[in-house]
Amino acid sequence: MRIHYIKRAALSLCAAMSLGLSATSQVSQSVTTAQNAQAEPLTPPYSETFADESFLESYTIIDSNQDGTKWEPYFGKVQISYNSELDMDDWLITPALNLEGGKMYSFSIEIMTGGSFNETFEVMFGKDKTPEALVNPIIEKTSIAHTVYKAYTGTISPAESGTFYVGIHGCSQKDMLSLSIKNLKIGAAAGASTPSAPSNLVVNTRTNGELKADISLTAPTLDLNGQDLTELESVKLMRDGNLIKTFSTPEPGSELTFVDEVPECSRYTYSAIAVNASGESPAVETKAFVGTLEPSDPTGITLVETSTPGEVTITWTPVTTDIRGNNLDPEFVTYRIYSEGSQSNLLFSNISGTSKTFKALDDTSVQTFVQYSVVAETKGGISNYVYSPLLPIGPAYSTPYHESFAEGKASHIFGIYPEDYALWSTYTTEDSEIESQDGDNGFLGSEGSYSEDTGTFDTGKIDLSGLTTPTLTFYIYNIIGEDEANNNELSVSVVHNGNSTLLETFKMYELSDKDGWVKVEVSLNDYKDQIIQLRLFSHHALLPYILIDNIRIDNLNGSGIETTVDSSTKIYGGTGKIIVTGANGQTLSIFTPDGRLISTQKVTETDCHLTTIPGIYIVKVGQFATKVVVK
Repeated sequence: MRIHYIKRAALSLCAAMSLGLSATSQVSQSVTTAQNAQAEPLTPPYSETFADESFLESYTIIDSNQDGTKWEPYFGKVQISYNSELDMDDWLITPALNLEGGKMYSFSIEIMTGGSFNETFEVMFGKDKTPEALVNPIIEKTSIAHTVYKAYTGTISPAESGTFYVGIHGCSQKDMLSLSIKNLKIGAAAGASTPSAPSNLVVNTRTNGELKADISLTAPTLDLNGQDLTELESVKLMRDGNLIKTFSTPEPGSELTFVDEVPECSRYTYSAIAVNASGESPAVETKAFVGTLEPSDPTGITLVETSTPGEVTITWTPVTTDIRGNNLDPEFVTYRIYSEGSQSNLLFSNISGTSKTFKALDDTSVQTFVQYSVVAETKGGISNYVYSPLLPIGPAYSTPYHESFAEGKASHIFGIYPEDYALWSTYTTEDSEIESQDGDNGFLGSEGSYSEDTGTFDTGKIDLSGLTTPTLTFYIYNIIGEDEANNNELSVSVVHNGNSTLLETFKMYELSDKDGWVKVEVSLNDYKDQIIQLRLFSHHALLPYILIDNIRIDNLNGSGIETTVDSSTKIYGGTGKIIVTGANGQTLSIFTPDGRLISTQKVTETDCHLTTIPGIYIVKVGQFATKVVVK
């Protein structure tokens, strides 16, 4: 095993940047004019989405501050980026528009910012496509910071008929980020007594999955000139531009409602206008998803054994939103359960409620881990598969408990979590070039690939009954950092009755100032006579490896290979036998590494040789135990 440093991931900032230029007294400006200007001015209604670059044929772009950064097409929108040294001063100007004096024209545009920086814009109109001529405000200078598109509206009110231009002015302070715009709209000419737009347009979708939307809105009370309306011909409601309801002669200010039945689950744009003899109002608009999408993922999944052998109960928190955050009625969400996280092995479906009890194992004579995944389901589809915790079922291991990973193999079950980025696995001396702590050619390790990778290792159930001072000991392989301290961490927790409690966190650089195995000790006195699991959590802050060996749970001062009964008693392994000296008159017990008793007897000789097959054994004399390797 070659010990190497993790290379911290470098973050690549992919953004268009402009080099700042020193300000000068030059007053000229860079102007990009339409190469194919339209022959005649356009008469509203007029709209431009900026979805492709064809708008460049009729728009004028002015780089007033001469910094080389200007309004440009960018993935279906038009965008202006920042300069680190100069304030933004850039114009995007529409084609010529034929407007009538004394009429009013609604204006709207959708704008978003590139980040949380305050960006500033204004919208002006005038009789020439130059900044000097664009002096009449449509939208006053406004500072915004939102990374989703929002609509901004205003009114164009020319005093006389003629040709006019509308200019969007980016005027953010220096060193901000970007402004993006799309969907510019100018409405048809309307008289001053034309109604203002309806208000309070709200679309509530049915959370039970019905393809219906409950819509409400308020009829306007004022005209575009701010005067009270005396009457309305109608209020029209549209879905995606198609008329779905006409409210005839509503009273100004009245509340209007409608239930819309849509053809399929989808996101729809709803809009409404008011109409009188003078014309149509500007539109009010909102978007809503109608129907049911796939549900969000289940959360809060727990898995516990019941009092019936081999039976488990899995529970979860009810899903109340879909994948886009829209509300769902939990009554219309069902669930599936799959075995061991497998997407192909469906155990149960169409489950209502938030729990399921079932038989997980028929044979519970040997401890085994089980795991399941839970999937939420609606008429719109299914969620992701979400794993339950790992749960050991079957008889708990007795103490003293010892796991040495001899020959790179575990003698007890253990569980790792597939969603972790650091992987726990066993190693041998041959494939790692590191000698195991206890000389049995095996140990356990967590390997990370990137800084901040973590991994979780769970033991099976361990019964602490019979231990008066239960203590966990194991060894950590300390690796000294080359240029900086090894700040990898290993946390030890106890899982008891389904709850995980942190006991201690070991920082590698605090263990030793030398490379090699270091013994650590953790008290388990708070869990005396209880059944627990151990949970090891690796955090790779600098180096890719965290290595451990020789895990033992026994009485305090009764754990560790190096411990014997007293200075005159020795226990060690030979070829085909266990050798015990100096234990005459004491009780000797031999266990498998997983705690199963093989034999017990009274020692009647000073030098006792017990014939056995090759393997790993736990030999206990009195209250003390040690591991023995028989070759």
